[in-house]
Amino acid sequence: MDNEMKTISKTTTYIVHSIAAAVLILTAQLGMAGNATWLSSPQDSAWENPNNWTAGGPPNGPSDVATFSHSSQRDVTISSSVQVNSIVFTSGADSFGLGVSPSVAGAGELIISGTGIIDNSSVLQNLAADNTGQIIFKNTSTAGDARILSTGGDDIVTGRGPGKIIFNDSSTAESAFLIANGGCYAAAGSITFNGTSTGGTARVQVSFGCSSVSGIGNLDISDHQSGMTIGSIEGDGNVFLGANRLRVGTNNLSTNFSGYIVNDEQGSLTKVGTGILTLQPYNGFPPTLNLMLVSGSPIKLDRRSPNVIASLKINGVLQPPGIYGGPMSGAPHIVPEFRGTGSVHVFPSTLANVSTRAFVQTGDNVMIGGFIIEETYSEVVIRAIGPELTRYHVPNALANPKLELHDATGALIASNDDWQHTIIGGVIRTDQMEWIRSSGHAPTDPRESAIIATLAPGNYTAIVRGVNDTRGVGLVEVYDHQYASSRNKVLGNVSTRSFVQTGDDVMIGGFVVQGSGAKRVILRAIGAELSQHGVPNPLADPTLELHNAAGALIAHNDNWMTTILGGIITRDQVQDIRDSGHAPTDPRESAIIATLAPGNYTAIVRGVNNTTGIGLVEVYDLD
Repeated sequence: MDNEMKTISKTTTYIVHSIAAAVLILTAQLGMAGNATWLSSPQDSAWENPNNWTAGGPPNGPSDVATFSHSSQRDVTISSSVQVNSIVFTSGADSFGLGVSPSVAGAGELIISGTGIIDNSSVLQNLAADNTGQIIFKNTSTAGDARILSTGGDDIVTGRGPGKIIFNDSSTAESAFLIANGGCYAAAGSITFNGTSTGGTARVQVSFGCSSVSGIGNLDISDHQSGMTIGSIEGDGNVFLGANRLRVGTNNLSTNFSGYIVNDEQGSLTKVGTGILTLQPYNGFPPTLNLMLVSGSPIKLDRRSPNVIASLKINGVLQPPGIYGGPMSGAPHIVPEFRGTGSVHVFPSTLANVSTRAFVQTGDNVMIGGFIIEETYSEVVIRAIGPELTRYHVPNALANPKLELHDATGALIASNDDWQHTIIGGVIRTDQMEWIRSSGHAPTDPRESAIIATLAPGNYTAIVRGVNDTRGVGLVEVYDHQYASSRNKVLGNVSTRSFVQTGDDVMIGGFVVQGSGAKRVILRAIGAELSQHGVPNPLADPTLELHNAAGALIAHNDNWMTTILGGIITRDQVQDIRDSGHAPTDPRESAIIATLAPGNYTAIVRGVNNTTGIGLVEVYDLD
């Protein structure tokens, strides 16, 4: 019996070990299953068809490698979601075209999440994203030296959108040729860099499309974590900078860019390398653009009238206001790096875009924004924002804001409820939807409101309420929308009145100093004084904080007659506040005088000891 039990035990042990070995072998085989080579004579062009690959195909996993060599079928289509570690083109491989074009809208993407595209061939390899198809690089993957195209969609006809090229995480475009076309319909191809992705020496081309209704191909770095470099830029499409710096020229190619640089957040363009970048923007430069030059890195300017820009740096040195151009421009300030007959005009710093966020209630507690147009007739965009705030995790956003614009007499001169539906009347004489959309300031939610108005010098008031007396956190904004070749000081003093609460519902005012130099301003937090003007429930004792674009506290005050030293406040300010002509009338109110470099700033008004009431935040230009 003992011998029999031993025999059974040995047999059982053998079986267990055999099963374990089989599982290990099977696991190893499955791990290698996704690595495959495209056949020399495949059945068709579909990536997803296993009959087109060697054993184990098709590759579709984060560790899978797809290899291409010689084949009678060199056009490969991807219609579903595919992920690979890398795509390898062997030495002497044919020239292939890999197209991501889903059969169902939104279903097609090629995700490259490992090594990336490795091209050992001596010929051009092509990838294309079309009809909502996406080519996405993740982690540290590289685009190598491939030619990658994103085309415009045909959403007017079929509802299918454009192709997209996206770089996420720490992926790199390396030395690829990236193209975003506008196509012949409304939607356009795009190239987007997010996270800490890099552009290497990539050649980037963005194009308008084939008709006036075409979407415009674009390069978008606005959500990048900082700034980035690309080899070159060309074409007539759009470039979206956000607040980032785009450094161009590392491949030393000479290129022509005649599109538009969209720059709502004071981003910058830096030219490096020896190639000539010819800039012929069809609508001039954005006046918020910060341009940076490096010795030996030329820019050719072909527009004869001066292009207005916010600032000019040469070898890191900020240049004073003035007109700058090359030897052929006739400009008073000659810069060797500028070529051609064009010039750029650097204006003194001004207050540009201003906004205030607060809790919008009803009656006397709605949000009221005041601003002054200082010189000549000026164009501004005014917005009332609510639902969009939820994207930034703001609780209790105003669900459906409406907007009124009043002149100095109190007369209603414009109104809007839902920006896609223009209300004709007063200073609004034509439909504004396309005008708002092309301004670069279109709200992201159709329930939000916007007005574009050309206004004479004077005082104006924008009032934000909730439709049907709803309540919530809202944002009132005024954007200086001047694109003239000679720029005037548009926004002078700006203020917003609202009900100041606690926590997320304090009053937050934002403003931009735009230009080439510092701007001297006074900020005030007013409460008790409002009772003199019949305002009920004023904020009895307001405090004031000033933060820079990084969110750092750079100045604060509680009671203007007592200066709080720290940050940018280095000496007592009481006499300076008196001399400014803007001293508050009540000692409990707060004020700060600050000389600020170009950039974005935020003023926060709270009540001492979390008290609440109607308050006023103001910014006055002292220059």
